[in-house]
Amino acid sequence: MSSGAEAAKVRLAHGGCLRVGINTANYLLVDAGSVGSNPSDLSGVAPSLAAELAKRLGSELRLVPFKSPSALADAVSSDSWDVGFIGADPSRAESIAFTAPYVEIPATYLVPSGS
Repeated sequence: MSSGAEAAKVRLAHGGCLRVGINTANYLLVDAGSVGSNPSDLSGVAPSLAAELAKRLGSELRLVPFKSPSALADAVSSDSWDVGFIGADPSRAESIAFTAPYVEIPATYLVPSGS
């Protein structure tokens, strides 16, 4: 393991276990069929990224599911997760350090004609 990975492990995976907060409301990042089951059975992009991060750090992984991005963000003060997968929001940046985006999800909206 490189010295950078070792330093990251010390900062992120306290006690050798990486706790990753997962927003289960976003079915683009978490398979809907896996939500509600045992947290270790969650599947999709976010759980896969969490597993790869834990593997690269050489640590155990514990997925910590949250029903919404706001619930995940609010839990930062309870020390229940080390890394979380939620959208960057300026108001959340006061207590959460965000990385560059790992995914961008295009979103649009529809309105009635003439509105």
